[in-house]
Amino acid sequence: MKHRINGTKIVPQGSDLEVKIEALGGREYRIHKGGRDYQAFLVSEDVSEKTSTWWINGFTYEVQSLSEIDEKLEAMGVGAKSASGIETLKAPMPGMVLSIPVQVGQSVRKGDTLVVLEAMKMENALKAPHDAVIGTIKAEAGKPVEKGAVLLSFAE
Repeated sequence: MKHRINGTKIVPQGSDLEVKIEALGGREYRIHKGGRDYQAFLVSEDVSEKTSTWWINGFTYEVQSLSEIDEKLEAMGVGAKSASGIETLKAPMPGMVLSIPVQVGQSVRKGDTLVVLEAMKMENALKAPHDAVIGTIKAEAGKPVEKGAVLLSFAE
């Protein structure tokens, strides 16, 4: 299994034996690497596309995990596309919603900023995990949210 991070870097599974990932519950994780601990939150995940968005110590990472078969299919230009369905963007941590620069019905592209959340005295831009249309917006600018709260959903 290989992991493509932000579309470029490919990390073979098991390439760094010093990395340990500990699930802390919900979407929260601790990554231990080289004597340092990093706080991580799973922002969003698309199992059918084998992609996920992670917030790690203030930075957002788009990760695509590919098996050997997936890599061969991709090289041939063949790949499984996800079925259309409603997905949600959830708060990866508790915080204050600073802004929501999108509107219901707006088309967004993968990587577009959907919500800006202030947490741990840092502004975190939560980005679109894929191209989509905004279905509903549950969060409000200036209001606090709890970890795991649905911020918005994507239309079918």
